[in-house]
Amino acid sequence: MPSETDTHNSVMLRLRTETREAHDRIESVPFSELMLQGRLPQGRFAGQMACWLAVHCVLEDAVGTSNSAACKAVWVEGMARTSHLRHDLACHGEVDLPASAAVAAIDTVAWIASLSESDPEALLGCLYVLEGSKLGGTILRDCLDKAYNCGPEALSYFWASGKSPMPDFKAFKERMEAALTTDDQHDRVVAAASGLLNKLTDVLAGLLEDLDPTTGELIRNASATPSGMCPSGHG
Repeated sequence: MPSETDTHNSVMLRLRTETREAHDRIESVPFSELMLQGRLPQGRFAGQMACWLAVHCVLEDAVGTSNSAACKAVWVEGMARTSHLRHDLACHGEVDLPASAAVAAIDTVAWIASLSESDPEALLGCLYVLEGSKLGGTILRDCLDKAYNCGPEALSYFWASGKSPMPDFKAFKERMEAALTTDDQHDRVVAAASGLLNKLTDVLAGLLEDLDPTTGELIRNASATPSGMCPSGHG
């Protein structure tokens, strides 16, 4: 039986292999490590959720309302997680969002919005990044529950696919392979996936502002979000 590496013209194989450099870059930021160690201040976790909400809002709306045949074939309503993020944000108290993270989130939202106008099909690469994040979320949710003693009901974003995200991700992969069949489509989707990973790396780096990357302790007063600036564009 042929392995995945033998599969001809697989967009998911290209996404996995050709975004490796961008994955390595985002993994080099110790933000997730602080979460795994239970050292991330809860306000900064809420700050990440606020940034992720802004990204999900614009991306889910763009893909979900697109007239692109590929977007229509891949998107299903069950993939939306904005309601989970809004719910979780209400459970974690005050948001601590440094200015650099807010600016990076705003830049990411603007980039997605621009891509939705110029090449909505490429947004499926961004969707791949967020769907793939569910896999690592199965580890993070237990660590976050212990760190904040909040229970899974306050971490619904990480439980959106139930106990295991694998069935949903497998179905997502099948829809992607069926909808994206040309080299040109693959090129654009892969480029968008790497682009989003790089922009989210900047958001996470901003969220580490004023934090000791080893202990998670505040080094000095964190910069506040600039007046009138909201990463979701509502302020």
